[in-house]
Amino acid sequence: MKNLFNKPSLIGLIADINTGKSNLLYHIIETLREDSDFNLFTYGLKFPQGHQVFSLEEMEQIKDSIILIDETFNLFDLDNRSKKRQIENTLRLIHHNNNVIILSMLPENGKKFLSAKINTFIFKKCAISDCINGSRIKKIIGSYCGPEKGHAVLDIPIDQALTFDGKSFNMLDVKYYKEFDSKKGNKPILIDKNAHKIRRVL
Repeated sequence: MKNLFNKPSLIGLIADINTGKSNLLYHIIETLREDSDFNLFTYGLKFPQGHQVFSLEEMEQIKDSIILIDETFNLFDLDNRSKKRQIENTLRLIHHNNNVIILSMLPENGKKFLSAKINTFIFKKCAISDCINGSRIKKIIGSYCGPEKGHAVLDIPIDQALTFDGKSFNMLDVKYYKEFDSKKGNKPILIDKNAHKIRRVL
């Protein structure tokens, strides 16, 4: 894990909804904090020890830090041409500002423009058909021949993540962080009728 963060880079986390993206981000930060100190900035994800940013302008002023962007396409509006130029300029500053940026995104958000700039990819479970044809993301998934890859789904287990650094694939174990699980308190949508009857009898 630590070797992914020893120099300025752009890391792309690609996964479907509800496959443990946020938990993986927490795992990355907690793992790095075990033996390292660093500045942390976040967008779309509130972390106890991090500072939140809300614009590209703020992001461009950050130096010597790790930046987590959990809702990438709320900040990076690639359909807006003027914004696209600004995003390109912001990403050019990664090495100059000595930052590591992690972009968390859905497979369909990995447009050619953005995926071409990513140095390291981290995959959770995702639908292969949702990846954009011709994108670097789809080519990398296509080249992977591990047992987790089916015809339609890259089925990475919830407690693991697949990394690709441009040279090799590696599987990481991911710890579950209950205290950061924003969905653990959700009530069930369907409640068994028999459960109501038992409560009334008691």
